[in-house]
Amino acid sequence: MSPSRSPEHEETNMPTVHNLVPIINDQSQYIHHLEAEVKFCKEELSGMKNRVQVVVLENERLQQELKSQKEEEETMREQTLMDASGNVQNSWITPDVDSRVDEASRRSLSHGNANVINAACAGEAEKWKLELERLKLTYEEKSEILESQLRFLRKELAESQKDCEDLKERLKHKESLLAANVSHRVGGLCLKCAQHEAVLSQTHSNVHIQTIERLTKERDDLMSALVSVRSSLTDVQQREASAFEQVKQAVQMTEEANFEKTKALIQCEQLKNELERQTERLEKELASQQEKRTFEKEMMKKEMTKEREDMRSKVLKGSICYPHCRRNVYGDVIANSVGSNF
Repeated sequence: MSPSRSPEHEETNMPTVHNLVPIINDQSQYIHHLEAEVKFCKEELSGMKNRVQVVVLENERLQQELKSQKEEEETMREQTLMDASGNVQNSWITPDVDSRVDEASRRSLSHGNANVINAACAGEAEKWKLELERLKLTYEEKSEILESQLRFLRKELAESQKDCEDLKERLKHKESLLAANVSHRVGGLCLKCAQHEAVLSQTHSNVHIQTIERLTKERDDLMSALVSVRSSLTDVQQREASAFEQVKQAVQMTEEANFEKTKALIQCEQLKNELERQTERLEKELASQQEKRTFEKEMMKKEMTKEREDMRSKVLKGSICYPHCRRNVYGDVIANSVGSNF
């Protein structure tokens, strides 16, 4: 009784075809799910590549902007120095000044030159200040954008690495479960069920093997893509370091430009003071010359008045002396004639 019952008992415990079909369908659904996850990982990696490319292009554009701004600063510095030297040469006054120049015109000319120099210095200082503020804001904005992009890329790379590790672990686990289930089912089936299982495995084994091979290949592709993304991230970090150095150099150049601007302002102030001293000296010289001319005119006037008075007095003396002498002559003649008559 027992030997006859044991095969029947084993037959009842063996899984039937109806039980195997849902298992195979579940495996197919799981494989499709894995394919969808692999596709999602591919899309995420492609998006990450695009973002890395955008960061690289943005970094190159920032380098070009920094280069152009550096050239503009050098050109502006040279132009400022040339303008300052031209204003100084144009505003310089020669010491050989004509003593007959009017005081009002000389004073207006000196004040006009001083106003021109003051206006030029103020305009250049304001221009430098605005340019430095604009450069500072631009560098801060670009640095913040690069830092935010780098943080985002690092976060996405960490998430992608974690997802890849999870997918690898799940794939290994499912492969081990699938191998264990297949070996267990094939070893414990009866002849009829084994034949049916052989037919089913023959029809589906190639599909599963191809799917597993394809998933393995995609996994390898994802790993190679991950390696390339890591190398791209290293490149981006190097570019970030070079951009930081460029920004540091730009800040240093800005400080040097501030120093040059302060130096130019000091020179302008010194030239302005020198111009004021020259103007005051010329005004004093002009005033002394005019006083001298006025004094000479007064002296000449007095001398001419004195000479005229002398001439007048001489003429008056001559006119008084002439009738008196004539009268004396006539009196003597008459007296002589009278005496002779007597």
